Amino acid sequence: MKILAKPEYVGADAKVIANSMTGTFEYEKGDKRDVPDFNVFFRYNATYPFYSDAVWYLTQMRRWGQIADAKPDAWYDETARKVYKPDVYLQAAKLLVEEGKVKEADFPWKSDGYKPVDNGFIDGIPYDGRKPNDYLAKQPIGLKGDQKVEGGQVVGG
Repeated sequence: MKILAKPEYVGADAKVIANSMTGTFEYEKGDKRDVPDFNVFFRYNATYPFYSDAVWYLTQMRRWGQIADAKPDAWYDETARKVYKPDVYLQAAKLLVEEGKVKEADFPWKSDGYKPVDNGFIDGIPYDGRKPNDYLAKQPIGLKGDQKVEGGQVVGG
């Protein structure tokens, strides 16, 4: 906590940071409240490397031109699998379970790496990580299909 308390990082009192990390948050001096999810480290699979999360990031990179060319759905899956390593994550989780530091039920041992279709996105567009191009096609703005940016203009169909 002492490192986080330094001005170049959080710049707050180490005790205040420690409280927030353990489920108590001090909104102002003397106003402490229990907020168990103020910081979520692994609960709710917050840090689990779901391929579908990686694919979503890639769709945004494509949408805004950081990935210049159209890619098939399989490319998104292959790229996610090169970067996200749930097997390594679960090996570490298994050790924590064996040491009694976490509960076995806290981890998605049987996940295939993809979350179910999410209908709760802020944009209101259902997201299925297995069909990234379908998701992109439904976006009202951003690159889709064979479009690319050339000379500051969107070209292609």
